Amino acid sequence: TELLEIIASAVRRMSHLLEDVLTIGRADAGRMELAPTKIDLVALCGRIVEEARTVARDAAAPEIPIRLAFAGERGPTPLDENLLRHILGNLLSNALKYSRSDAGEVRFDVEQHRDRVVFTVTDQGIGIPQEDLPNLFETFYRAANVRNIAGTGLGLAIVKRAVDRHRGHIDVASELGRGSRFVVTIPIQ
Repeated sequence: TELLEIIASAVRRMSHLLEDVLTIGRADAGRMELAPTKIDLVALCGRIVEEARTVARDAAAPEIPIRLAFAGERGPTPLDENLLRHILGNLLSNALKYSRSDAGEVRFDVEQHRDRVVFTVTDQGIGIPQEDLPNLFETFYRAANVRNIAGTGLGLAIVKRAVDRHRGHIDVASELGRGSRFVVTIPIQ
């Protein structure tokens, strides 16, 4: 059974990689569709947090708690659920992957306003070198300090394209050894 679990985990990683390659290909070909529907943002974010925890467990990552907090308005919000899953799933996955087991928690804050939603993912992990920040959202780009941590350099490129498709913006603040904060602002259509 241990061998079967290893094989199943490898298959999930390969499937995820193929999905990322296809997603970036669609985005670069101008075929990343924006299809907003009214979604329950609280429920969706809760599911994405649980999915990120499951992925981290599959990757044998240290058990790091994710604290999810909501502020502002509640109710159905017209956003693209598929693109949000790419944005938030990748940001949470990275926050967990690049955090140390003694680094406290990953914070996921959601502020819903009438005209926009602001998602903030904050970790206390290894941080990003300042010289890498300008290239962070390029396809296959990886920061200099993550060479020994598995990854493809596709996740943040997908995040940026999905945020752009929403006509939103993303800001990054990071300090080596102290962590990173990604703030995604998406206008409500």
